[in-house]
Amino acid sequence: MTSAEKPPANLPQDGQSLPDDVEALQQRVHELTGQLRRAEARVTALDAQLRERPTAPTTPSRTERELRVLAEQLERQAMLLERDEQVARELQRSLQPVVEKGLEGIQFAIQTKPGTRVGGDFYDIINLSDNFVAFLIADVSGYGLPAAVIMATGRLAFRTYAANTLSPKTIVNDVNAAMLRSTLAGHYLTAFLAVLDTELLTLQYVNASHCSPFLVRDGEVTPLDTEGFFVGMFEDPQYEQKGMQLEQHDRLFFYTDGLLGGFEGADRHESQRKLRQYLRDNSKLSVEELVDHLGRLLEAPEDDVAMMGVELLLEKAQQKQISIPSLPRELAHAENAILPVLENKGYGERAVFAVKLCLEEAAINAIKHGNELDDTKKVTISFSIDDNKAVISVADEGQGFDPKSVPDPTADEFLMATSGRGLALIRAYMDEVRFSDRGNEITMIKYAPWAAAKRT
Repeated sequence: MTSAEKPPANLPQDGQSLPDDVEALQQRVHELTGQLRRAEARVTALDAQLRERPTAPTTPSRTERELRVLAEQLERQAMLLERDEQVARELQRSLQPVVEKGLEGIQFAIQTKPGTRVGGDFYDIINLSDNFVAFLIADVSGYGLPAAVIMATGRLAFRTYAANTLSPKTIVNDVNAAMLRSTLAGHYLTAFLAVLDTELLTLQYVNASHCSPFLVRDGEVTPLDTEGFFVGMFEDPQYEQKGMQLEQHDRLFFYTDGLLGGFEGADRHESQRKLRQYLRDNSKLSVEELVDHLGRLLEAPEDDVAMMGVELLLEKAQQKQISIPSLPRELAHAENAILPVLENKGYGERAVFAVKLCLEEAAINAIKHGNELDDTKKVTISFSIDDNKAVISVADEGQGFDPKSVPDPTADEFLMATSGRGLALIRAYMDEVRFSDRGNEITMIKYAPWAAAKRT
């Protein structure tokens, strides 16, 4: 990890609470801004009155004295705002995270550069679970203390909601709702949030009107973009989630729009095109070298800049295992790990729906009937997915059962039976189904549409 700014040792580290005076800072901004605007309006009005007078008196009039007093007040307010600008800068610096431990096999290079005005650029790297990590890059609208306050609020919101799910779309939707409730009107942020499965190397991401990050692979540079509005502006931002399969030595490059100042173009699109070409021309550099070289292009940027390069040194696992407590709500963790892999492989909506339906049925049976809703017992879900088939196993810690003893609900004599329907559904939607000898583990196989066609 590299950084253009070394944060002071006494600043908050990851895991510590953010400053608890954010609300007081927001109120301070309101008060100072209101006072400043009132003073400026009064000075303008009085100045107009003086200009309308035909001759200037030899002694200061009441209006002139009032003007002088207000001018002094205005100067004091400017000094207060300058001091709060320093507070904003310190708040901004204090919120830059320290890269968390436990991310072996992922190389980071991070650099931030302060602009002439305090902005709201920030990044974060969040461990979601043992095998999932989130990468966040964001930029708040506006400058000064208001931007720093929104930055603090936004980073806290992302960390709070990321603890609940592995879905980037759900996280960003939750943050958007929270920002609408808690931030000042007219303030919003752009953001890009990606969640990486460090075992299967699958990446799910949402781009909320942020500068498109790039995937650098074998000299090719691909932008990562989705549909979706700003965070904190609309009640229905319509975020789109996309996914992709990453490979060992793939590199990701995240940045805020201050970096585009180093690639002057007719518009933002042209600047991004030049940045993309720069990444292509320098694709053989390590992420540390790349971020360092880009930082040198921006000696004194007008806007704040945040850059983050990520290189994967990991090999893709052939099989993944997830253990969850016997609680139905925990099933979402397995679905968020399995279904995106199917989508990335191009299995199609019908196959993904079939796997989702059967996974839920098998896991709920394991929770209710196998572990008897005992949340001290685990349900273990193992899966491997390649270009031809998905193999998913669900095991519980119960006594097991004999699948042959389960009535067939499609048979005439069992049409009214309440048991057996889940197993019948699984057999109908999956291509192969088998059980362990003990009967406490089910293995389901779903062939890819193109592979299934060859089998018929």
